[in-house]
Order: sequence, then structure tokens, then C-alpha cells
Amino acid sequence: MRRFVAAAGVVAILAFAARPVMARGAQAVPFKGTMWGSEVTFDPAIPAGRCVEMAGVADALTTFQVSGYATHLGRVDVVAEHCSDFDTVTYGDGRLTITAANGDVLKGTYTNGTMTAPPPESGFQDEFTFVNGGTGRFTFASGGGTEMGTFNFNTFDSSVHMEGVVSYGKG
Repeated sequence: MRRFVAAAGVVAILAFAARPVMARGAQAVPFKGTMWGSEVTFDPAIPAGRCVEMAGVADALTTFQVSGYATHLGRVDVVAEHCSDFDTVTYGDGRLTITAANGDVLKGTYTNGTMTAPPPESGFQDEFTFVNGGTGRFTFASGGGTEMGTFNFNTFDSSVHMEGVVSYGKG
């Protein structure tokens, strides 16, 4: 009888150990962020291999730095870089890095950017996607949503609001 109980216990332990491991925190949770900042570079000399998504139409590589607050991160600093097309007043092939106060990094991309009002105070909107490659609890992040805001062509100031979902945790 003891051997049967012991054998059943070993089988139960092996079955538990063999189950698929789910990423902790893998459930999508709401993500919202609000940030303010400004354009820091506007470079018509686009590096080789950059702006591939907009090859032949990108006029400049534009970089922004903004700070604010986001759910699941608290206080954040964000660097965003995208390819700008003046003729169509669009942008794409965007990359973003969101750094939380504790140093964890959330990486993403954004595309389908459009300016929604004429200068000098223009609205904008695009779609963002979180990607693997962050650090800390965001190493295996996924999710995405919509980013919108305003950009002032006279002062180069920007306000940004992001809303969507994020999944994160250990893989």
C-alpha cells in the first residue's frame, strides 16, 4: 500500500512538472499613458537601413523625448523615433522605448501615423505595438493600442496619450 501511495505521489509530481509553463502576468491588462515633451532631432540624413517601411518617401528621421505617467510603470521617460513624409503628412517605421522609474524598459513600434490638423498646432494619431526586448518585467511584453496627441510646429512641443493593452511577466 505504501509503495502504491509513493508511486502515485511520484506520478503526480512528474505530471505537475511536465505541464506547460505559463508566463506569469501573461494576461492582457489595460494600458494608459499621458506624456509631454518635445522634438529633439529632425534629421534629413536618414541612416542606411532605417526607414525601410517608408523607403523612397521618408524625408527625415524625427526623434522625440517625453515624460509623464503610465499604468504599470508609474513615472516614465520615453524616447520615440519615426520616419516623416512631408508630402503626405504621415509618419511610420516608429520605434519607442519607455523607461519606468525603477529602470524597467518597455519596447514598442508604431506605424500608420497621420497628422489630423494643419500646422502650427497639429493633432496626430498612430497605432503602437509592444514587442519583446524590454528589460525587467517587460522582457517578454506584448500588446498595443492607439497613440494620439498634439504637436506644435512653432515650439516643437508635444503631448501624447497612449491607450491599449499590455501583457508582461516572466517567460
